[in-house]
Amino acid sequence: MAERVSGPYRGYYISASARLVPVSSTSSATTADRHQDTAGTYVGSVSLAELGPDDPHRIETLLELGDQQRFDSDDEALAFVEQAARDYVDRVLDGQ
Repeated sequence: MAERVSGPYRGYYISASARLVPVSSTSSATTADRHQDTAGTYVGSVSLAELGPDDPHRIETLLELGDQQRFDSDDEALAFVEQAARDYVDRVLDGQ
């Protein structure tokens, strides 16, 4: 699992994480397919805090992340969820 904290962004710290999720193989998959699937894909998550990454008062909400929710690397997952958090902060603070 990879984690990264950035900020403050407009007063909020962004704590992003990415974890490897193994892809389950099906009985109809070939041996080569099953070997490739053992690597899995990465899934990202993010939380926001005003007073720092250890602040117990975090914002918890569901965000629409679009169609791409699985990634080939932890860096891709972290970058995507960090940007989603920045977009959310912008919408909240700009009243949209």
